[in-house]
Amino acid sequence: MLTNVSHAGGVENVDEIQFRTPFGYMFEYQANEADALLPVAERTEDALLMLGDAMGEPGTDAALDSDIPAIFTYLGQFIDHDVTARTDRDTGISRIAMADGRPRTITPLTPQQVVAHLKNGRRPQLDLDSVYGDGPGLLSGAAIEANTEAQALYTSDKKLDVQTVGDGFDLPRDGRRAKIADMRNDENLNVTQLHAAFLAFNNVVFDALSSGGLSPIPAYIEARRYVRWAYQYAVVNDYLPHVCDPNVVHDVLVNGPRFFGPGTGGDNLFMPLEFAAAGFRFAHSMVRQSYTIRPGTTRTITDLLGTSTELGPRNNKTVDLLAEAPDGSFQLDPANIIHWSNFAEFEGHPPPQKARKIDPRLAEGLFDLSFEETAAGTMIRHLAKRNLMRGYLLGIPTGEAAAAALGILPLSEAELLTNEKPDIADAIAHGRFQRRTPLWYYILREAQVQKGGNSLGAVGSTIVAETLIGFVKHDPNSYLNNQHRDAVTDNGIVCPGCTDPVATIAHMLSCAGASI
Repeated sequence: MLTNVSHAGGVENVDEIQFRTPFGYMFEYQANEADALLPVAERTEDALLMLGDAMGEPGTDAALDSDIPAIFTYLGQFIDHDVTARTDRDTGISRIAMADGRPRTITPLTPQQVVAHLKNGRRPQLDLDSVYGDGPGLLSGAAIEANTEAQALYTSDKKLDVQTVGDGFDLPRDGRRAKIADMRNDENLNVTQLHAAFLAFNNVVFDALSSGGLSPIPAYIEARRYVRWAYQYAVVNDYLPHVCDPNVVHDVLVNGPRFFGPGTGGDNLFMPLEFAAAGFRFAHSMVRQSYTIRPGTTRTITDLLGTSTELGPRNNKTVDLLAEAPDGSFQLDPANIIHWSNFAEFEGHPPPQKARKIDPRLAEGLFDLSFEETAAGTMIRHLAKRNLMRGYLLGIPTGEAAAAALGILPLSEAELLTNEKPDIADAIAHGRFQRRTPLWYYILREAQVQKGGNSLGAVGSTIVAETLIGFVKHDPNSYLNNQHRDAVTDNGIVCPGCTDPVATIAHMLSCAGASI
């Protein structure tokens, strides 16, 4: 439904199409055991805030590069927005801050309280509801077409609305504000441009189907299926092997999830909080201090945040990413259209810039998010503090408890602390986190220790791969459950309008006509 989203600084009028599906715990037994959780104590909150502050890393990007192309930071953010909502907002039961953005005293919730009152604003499927919303009106033969909440996202012929700007695309806008099903996909330029590419990709497939004789409604229905399949294929076969250990991904794909999803004893699918509030937030450490978005144009992460935000005294941006057209409408300044060969691997192009290593070091631009509607320097604008405090509030099992539940040998105290920054070690000691470590931090440290920051480690890979592959396996309409269809091949999804099967995010961007 269309909702107003309340932030710590007040109510922001954000039109979003949301759903209401359940959260739950992948490790339900551990979530109900005090010894598997962070200690409930004032010192825990103090230590979490100390730990968050200590995770800043001002170092240059080149010294911190991983092997992972930068595109996967933002494909991960796009996936997150497609499958989960509300654990990242300071509203209702998940509120961790005072009205002015300062931390409030937290009493961790019981699992029963969380499951009963915290509802996911997305469906736990890779179905692109963040792009399509609830679709356009589909009634035929009606004198007046019945509108859906997403009707404004579509043109009169059932294509997705998208702006052509310069040599690329931008989201449709009403004034400065994007007209999309999930406003979080206008939070920064990189995810804004990726969302626009999905709109354009849909329209390429739609046009090819229309040219083949389909009328608008059947063309919309078929295009949505092809685009969803291509997206799912790229997530499973391109994204996951880049950010997780490929052997873990292959095992989950071939033999099925052991802890989450179909075949694991669960009846109804839910969004695991260990994934939503900890495991899948690993990509925050992959964000670079700056990005080359096209030849000759490099922007800091601070400049790229809050795409639609107008420059003003409450933020520290130096670049207005949008430009006003003569008719008063807004669109991206053509100088800010991304050339995707700077982010993803394309044949015939130099290697792209890389994501930062997956480790407990975050770009300092994420410690004072300029587009948040609270005063600078407050906790709610500090991404690391928010992640840690919300995990504590929601009763997320510790890293060691998750490892035990998965049958994985946990990190030793030496592995957790050796060669760690002194201020991080001090925060861990203050909170007595040596054997009861916040899951989000544990997963970042595990990636650093076990994989040199070039992918997730054992616990992180298992939680992320089992959740996302579990969603795809559980969905009867997914490409994995339709491998008898001619469009589903071992080399990708054969999509109308595309020269080659779509198997990677780079293939999708090429077919969409995005700037390369």
